[in-house]
Amino acid sequence: MKPTLELPDDPALPGLMAIRAHGVAAAIPSLGLNDRPVEVRLCGYTPGERATLEVRAGPRRVAVKAYANNPVREGALYEALGAAGLATRSGICVPLLLARNRKLRLLVIGWLEGPSVHELIRHGRGERAGYVAARWFRQAASLDLGFGPRRGAAHALRKASEGIAALGLAHPELETIARSLSRKLVRTRPRDGPPGLVHGTLYARHVLDLGDCTGVIDWQRFGRGPLEMDAGVFLATVARIALRHGYLAGEVAQAEEAFRRGTAGLLDERALLWHQAAALLRLASKPVNSAGGERLRARGKVDPRAVAVSRAWTLLDAAALVAEPVFRGLERIEGRSRTRLPTLGAHSPARFGAFKDQTEPSTERIE
Repeated sequence: MKPTLELPDDPALPGLMAIRAHGVAAAIPSLGLNDRPVEVRLCGYTPGERATLEVRAGPRRVAVKAYANNPVREGALYEALGAAGLATRSGICVPLLLARNRKLRLLVIGWLEGPSVHELIRHGRGERAGYVAARWFRQAASLDLGFGPRRGAAHALRKASEGIAALGLAHPELETIARSLSRKLVRTRPRDGPPGLVHGTLYARHVLDLGDCTGVIDWQRFGRGPLEMDAGVFLATVARIALRHGYLAGEVAQAEEAFRRGTAGLLDERALLWHQAAALLRLASKPVNSAGGERLRARGKVDPRAVAVSRAWTLLDAAALVAEPVFRGLERIEGRSRTRLPTLGAHSPARFGAFKDQTEPSTERIE
């Protein structure tokens, strides 16, 4: 979202309501802002769940995160990572925990300043974007703090399946294709490797170039799982950039190449492709859910529903392309076009009929 000075009225977030009513200095006195002028901008917001604020007071800059549920685990993670030295710039880093308010469900963390991988790609620095991300994976591969919910292939399948119903509401054929892909992912699920620290939703926007350091932000979905899970989500969101903005395809290719070169020998290729396909399937439902529709309307799209359905088609096709090497040995997907991804123009349901799994009923539920 674009940062805004307007703070939403959301009673589910008591910390946000306190800041709206009394200001940051009064809501979080431990920051010691007193009577200093404070500028507050909303940087991220999920209604009823969480909000992220950028707070400036003179040269001081912090992030304030407000939650509906008490972020005890996330706060403990920042403390543990700080104790492990990741709040100092030693190649990779995360924000430093500065304060917390359990009653208001607030965390205050240090602000990491630098362009995200998404921004690097948009500004023609694809190779640098891939290098920055690979640096995180190389140095974070041995991190395991020993706590956090289990993350892995089973979790990825559950998250991918959550949006299938929304796809069906947007277009019945989308649901048919998504269920076929999901069944094949179930049948080809990789074994999880040794568990380590994983971010859980490592999008391209969460990885920052801090010069001599790679920063990673927004850890609310962290856990313990295989490195391929984070890598698959990261590559899926990088690929989505090219699917939405075709003129950036070259930069995306450079980013992917640099990332793979920088992580050579670190990741299991089959598991990586599987997790990337599962992430793309999950992303396919984002344009057609209610929040995605609101974003498209806010951007002034003439026909937001048509744009949403078109993007969902494209992401499902990308998921099938990525998963093709993993699906070998299962039934061949007859008639698959291997030459190019669809554009964001109008799609005919007929051209996606080849994705249907003819050996199983299309109404079968995902287990």
